[in-house]
Amino acid sequence: MSPNRKKETGYRVVVLDPDSNRAEWRGVESYHSWSDIEQQIRDYVEELESRLTTFNNSSLSEEQWRQKLWSEGKALSLICEEATTYGDFIKDEELLSKFGKLALTKSRKQEMPLTVVAHNNTQTCLFGIKGLYNLVSKMLQVECLAQVDPITLQPKSTGKAKVKLDSSNEWILVELPTMTAKISDFSDSISAAEANPNPRIDKATLERIYELEINIGEQACDTQNPPNKLSTMAQKLYEYLTRTERVEADVREFKSNFKVNGERFTVEQIKGWMYEIVGANLADWIGEGVIRLNQI
Repeated sequence: MSPNRKKETGYRVVVLDPDSNRAEWRGVESYHSWSDIEQQIRDYVEELESRLTTFNNSSLSEEQWRQKLWSEGKALSLICEEATTYGDFIKDEELLSKFGKLALTKSRKQEMPLTVVAHNNTQTCLFGIKGLYNLVSKMLQVECLAQVDPITLQPKSTGKAKVKLDSSNEWILVELPTMTAKISDFSDSISAAEANPNPRIDKATLERIYELEINIGEQACDTQNPPNKLSTMAQKLYEYLTRTERVEADVREFKSNFKVNGERFTVEQIKGWMYEIVGANLADWIGEGVIRLNQI
């Protein structure tokens, strides 16, 4: 998932890239000096350990805990660029090893996923961790297949890649969007509307637009702008539920139909946004994964 998609989903995206600067990562939080990168790694380890301790001492189920993290805006996506060189410049080997082990084994359930960009996938190259060969060999991996431009001698996107799925040893050839220019702006100004200026409008959307146009009073305004501000994705979910005229919304029933820019989401992600909707007094929980929308 790209940084833009991660932001749209609701993650706080943090990039560690020693070979770049903030101009190359506009719109996301990024760090580039080795001292800053080491501090961010230290902060990540402390936060992950704190979450593990809090969860272990709580009475919440794993699903409830993850929903709580999402509703509090604590979902964090860490991207480590040029990870192969971290062990050469960060001398705290114990910190790096601890970071690698925790990030690769404990981060998913704490909503702190790690993306590693490296030139190799050995344990030595991945933060110097030891004893996790089977985990490393079977984790989700993507190898982009570039070609060298005969004139500039620089790598060029081919739109092809090999993917090895989680817990699999098989590499699958896939097609990716061909990049004609490097992406360095991940700000919110690059909207879905700009990416797709002529989206197809279905019947339900047209009916909703008509309803908003003829109800131009306070009622329509309240529908578009609920009193308590929702995150971007929670707002999109709320608009979807109201547009499809759902009174009682069961995540298991509508999960497969709720998409943003063609992307579907996990039950945990959707429940996190449902918690926001309930917290904004726009709905009430009536069951596990089921809310009743308040009538406007």
